[in-house]
Amino acid sequence: MKRWPVTASLHGSHFFVFGGQTPWSASRPPGRLSSGRHKTVAPDSLRPSPWLRWLLAASLSAAFLLGQDFKLGSKVSDFTLKDTAGNAADFDALRGPVTVVVFVATQCPVSNAYNDRMNAIYKDYSARRVKFVFVNANRTEPAGQVAEHARQHLAFPVYKDENNVVADRFGASVTPEAYVIDSGAIVRYHGSIDDSQEIRRVSEQRLRNALDAVLANKTVERPETKAFGCSIKRVPKTT
Repeated sequence: MKRWPVTASLHGSHFFVFGGQTPWSASRPPGRLSSGRHKTVAPDSLRPSPWLRWLLAASLSAAFLLGQDFKLGSKVSDFTLKDTAGNAADFDALRGPVTVVVFVATQCPVSNAYNDRMNAIYKDYSARRVKFVFVNANRTEPAGQVAEHARQHLAFPVYKDENNVVADRFGASVTPEAYVIDSGAIVRYHGSIDDSQEIRRVSEQRLRNALDAVLANKTVERPETKAFGCSIKRVPKTT
């Protein structure tokens, strides 16, 4: 019997197992891609056994979470990013009374669908003394590309997270993914910007609601929501 190689990757909250050439998400029925656009069903001979899928998923999840330092309710210590010219930028110098950290991308269609919305939030809340730190952690998107994308589409600078060290510390997995940090450097909100990539279907302004609550010294009603978008393209981990 011919053996098919099995690899795995994490896309947002979905764990994909690849056997032969047919990927599928462990969070959906086998054979259906998470985008819903393909319905190819892999033959049984191409599918890894259930125990192997579980083992791969557990191993990847454990490895991913081990590096997470900045969880909801925890304090964010200083970290270093680089601007697109290669200069170091420390978080302590970038943060303000309230700070928003957002992981973004240049090529992700979901992140790009939020460009105008991110510009509007940046404009509205910068006037209220909120500081923003937009971060690109994708190893596939070099600083020059990030700078040009920001110049063409964004009203704010974007910093590079080399080797996705900062993304690991936040536990960020997709773009866009947002964090609200209060004056005491405590993470008060983590999740999506709103509840739909399609602006006409948005019914909940999640990031705006969180910012309004933190600025008013009130409890954030929904402190954690499910971020959705393209997976952050991390550097391969070595053991």
